[in-house]
Amino acid sequence: MHGDLETDHDVLVTLARFTLATAEQLHQLHGGAAGIKQTQKRMARLQAEGLAEFVTLPQAGRAKAWHLTAAGSAVTATFPEVLRPSVPVPGSEKPAVRHGREHLLDVGRIHAAFVADARTRGEACGPLDLVPAPELPAGDEVYRPAAHLAYTAGSGEERHRLRAFVERHRPGVGDEQTAAQLAACAGVWEQAGEGGAGRAWERRWRSFPRLLVVLVGTAAAGVRPAVADLRLAAEENPAVAEMLAAVPAGAARIEDLVQRGPAAPIWHPLGGRGGRACGWTEL
Repeated sequence: MHGDLETDHDVLVTLARFTLATAEQLHQLHGGAAGIKQTQKRMARLQAEGLAEFVTLPQAGRAKAWHLTAAGSAVTATFPEVLRPSVPVPGSEKPAVRHGREHLLDVGRIHAAFVADARTRGEACGPLDLVPAPELPAGDEVYRPAAHLAYTAGSGEERHRLRAFVERHRPGVGDEQTAAQLAACAGVWEQAGEGGAGRAWERRWRSFPRLLVVLVGTAAAGVRPAVADLRLAAEENPAVAEMLAAVPAGAARIEDLVQRGPAAPIWHPLGGRGGRACGWTEL
């Protein structure tokens, strides 16, 4: 590869992790102070080198969504950042097969929103701090959230690490699927540690990750009904209800997340009796 090897490396890692990403998303994550034309030139060069290719999206504007070629996948297969920790699942599907194009691009939009907000606030959430579709043991099952986010909040000696599982939810269409995801997350939450001592997750994290449900295809007027349905699904499953009584969880529209940032009061609490909308760290 020619040019800025470090940046090329990170862009290729992002494409390996996310499967698809627009030039705008890649620029938000890796562009720094340069203009977006520099990112577009970089992608054109990676295409010329046979490492990346694009598909044209059908939406207005016909943006390009980039993905790795077979040669690009072979190069990134040796990168440690791509060899993310997971639970081997025989015959598990690739993200591009398991999820549609819209899902994959939405995960990228969510990540870019957290990265942009962290930079504005002087906090830390880097281009590689979100792992799409990790696989975590949940008893006899496996929990596959849309993503696992790592974020460093605060400044100086007050800095502290926050984590969150991110779920993408389309109200009225994916209700049962999301309910199943909540149940799988509860399986991770309640899984006992070795010898029945404590919880297994306590060996991995100081506190259990927050649960952030991002609503897609939802008008502003539809947020409260969607949140009410999510709370109802939680009440129907005792394990989920127990988890949400202890784990900060909330739901927000993807448009609000992108336009206002995750720290804005856009998250509607899912646990207990709910409450006013708040920032994600205040859930």
